[in-house]
Amino acid sequence: MSPLFQRLRRRRLFQWGLAYLAGAWLVFQGTEVLAEPWNLSVAVQRTIHVLLGAGFLITVVLAWYHGEKGRQRVSGLELLILAGILAIGGAAVVLFGRGPQGGAAAARSESVPSALSRKSVAVLPFVNVGGDSEDEIFSDGITFDIINHLSKIADLKVISRTSIMQYKNTQLSLSEVAEELGVATVLEGEVQKVGDRIRINVQLVDAQTDRHIWAEQYNRVVEDVFAVQSEVARKIALALQATMTEEVGERIARVPTGNLEAYNSYLLGRHWWNRRTAEGLEQAIGYFEDAIQRDSTFVLAYAGLADTYVLLPWYGDWQSSSVYPKALAAARRAVELDGGSGEARTSLAIVRLWYEWDFRGAEAEFERAIELSPSYATAHGWYAASLTYQKRFDEAIARSRIALALDPLSAIIGTNLGDNLYYARRYDEAIEQYVGTLELHPDFVYARRRLGQAYLQKQMYEEAEAELTKASRLNAVLAGVYTAQGRREEAHAVLEAAAEGSLESQLYALVGVGDIDGAFEVLGQAFERRAVWLLEYPALDPYFDGLRADARFMALRNRYGLE
Repeated sequence: MSPLFQRLRRRRLFQWGLAYLAGAWLVFQGTEVLAEPWNLSVAVQRTIHVLLGAGFLITVVLAWYHGEKGRQRVSGLELLILAGILAIGGAAVVLFGRGPQGGAAAARSESVPSALSRKSVAVLPFVNVGGDSEDEIFSDGITFDIINHLSKIADLKVISRTSIMQYKNTQLSLSEVAEELGVATVLEGEVQKVGDRIRINVQLVDAQTDRHIWAEQYNRVVEDVFAVQSEVARKIALALQATMTEEVGERIARVPTGNLEAYNSYLLGRHWWNRRTAEGLEQAIGYFEDAIQRDSTFVLAYAGLADTYVLLPWYGDWQSSSVYPKALAAARRAVELDGGSGEARTSLAIVRLWYEWDFRGAEAEFERAIELSPSYATAHGWYAASLTYQKRFDEAIARSRIALALDPLSAIIGTNLGDNLYYARRYDEAIEQYVGTLELHPDFVYARRRLGQAYLQKQMYEEAEAELTKASRLNAVLAGVYTAQGRREEAHAVLEAAAEGSLESQLYALVGVGDIDGAFEVLGQAFERRAVWLLEYPALDPYFDGLRADARFMALRNRYGLE
């Protein structure tokens, strides 16, 4: 036996080491078990693992110096070192155990429990038992309102209405729905409306075991429907052991409107708003205005109206200067009526971003909105846009992923995540995201256009041309594709066609053929009109790298207060 091995044996290093590893293994397993119920962050778990590794090294050193002849005498200083390690670990759990608590730099993932958490729920569209098509809006309204209430509870992950409605009349099993949406539990419901009475049956189901966690039946007059919705939300939170503050409980108990017809108009407005088309937005305005006319204190209707006006310049020929003052007025009115509404705060935030170009003000409003409604996917998605405009790409991507986890079937949120990856020059990931979105929504033209642009940056010209042509027969970005391939005549044909279109299309075509002077003329007009897309396309798109390299670009941004 070698002298070294004999010394190790005399000093009992093996016994010390094995004893420590056994204890460390128990601590490691305990950390894994407590990670979810204590909501331990990844950083804390890693800190504990590092400390366990450091403790092993210290144990070996102590054994070497104190293990002779079985005497394990340890000095007070050494005990102090070991106690310090334990104290640091305990402090890490106390200080950081619940993850980041806010701040502009962090996408607050603690606001949305993980998909594997039991505290995650999808509220499926309630079934209209009566079969009357006029009552369909009523049953959908119950679904939406319960989702809205639950989204205010920070301890829950709640799937947004956009994704939920795609499971209306689904033939999928609950486990299949839960797997697609990334939740552990599903709420089902049936509504029967007869005259001025309603009967509502609800049941909360564990999607993995098909076990009923909670069920209830309500027989009420129609006017009590909002109280029923609030009660259902509270009982779901209780059944899932979700923490709910007194303030949140009070907000959940508030009645959005006492006028059911106004509420029906609001629901129809959101339906058309989610279409993300020029025609749909025009329809939405009419419904939101009807809701406000019926109830002038209806906060959600004002927020919906503001959200619609801010989207108009993105989807049609409306100028920001003509519609954004209306958006601002509606958003301010919503906040005046209820400063504790996450939807109202989100509306005000996006107006401050796209109309006032106030990044700090918008960020403060987004953070307040998410604090009030942690599962409101729109707030997360628009906040990601704000971060992208500031070139804080990692934060923007993280925030977009939260939004998509809350609304996994949303065409626009899925595409916007691809946009953030694209602007960060992560083209392969962007392409994968765009393709995945198009698999769910093959007719979503915006995603196809963005996919074509990502292919262009990868110099995959055939693929780029195919996607851009599908998006639009004369898509202006094709000018860049044709120029890169030496197809000058076709590129200029695109330019001529774009001359009759929007300033945005003209800019893409002019840059595509290399006419930088012409591009700056168009860019100057866009700044005079305060076009909202100036915050994004020319500022971030790799397609415009050559334009940004010109000193005139920075001069324009400085003149209009963007730098």
